[in-house]
Amino acid sequence: MNLLRPAVAALLAVALAACGFQLRREAHLPAAMQRVHIEIDDASSALARDLGRALQRSGAELVAQGGAGVATFKVYSHAYATDVLSVGGNARATEYTLRYRVEFGVTDAAGGELLARQALELTRDFTFDASQALGIAAETDLLRQELERDMVATVLRRLQVIARAAP
Repeated sequence: MNLLRPAVAALLAVALAACGFQLRREAHLPAAMQRVHIEIDDASSALARDLGRALQRSGAELVAQGGAGVATFKVYSHAYATDVLSVGGNARATEYTLRYRVEFGVTDAAGGELLARQALELTRDFTFDASQALGIAAETDLLRQELERDMVATVLRRLQVIARAAP
């Protein structure tokens, strides 16, 4: 019995290694993004803050102003929208979808287009219960925070693909 536990643990470790499992690491950015300026209309927004932190964790140096030798991450727009998914028998909305759309592009330090202007949209669905109206505002705030985190992760994955494709 005492020998069985280490044997099972070793077998699980071998199985995980064989399937290609790796712990998540920070994104590897393209070499042209070692110094980055984030250009966004609201520099104090959660997107700007979270994106800046994620870029720094990935090894980039954030610069307050763009210029020579500085890549520019430009956020053209970022907005939330709420749409009704379903309506109940009393003609009131019972389900909503929260959409978060971000349009962005990246130019490298030499001014060349590193990532063409593109739009990403993430959605989350939630139900509305009139008896829990106070909780809906808190749930919506949590969904917005989750969408912002997911958006930053999605953007970093796009940048990482560019870094892998570079010779």
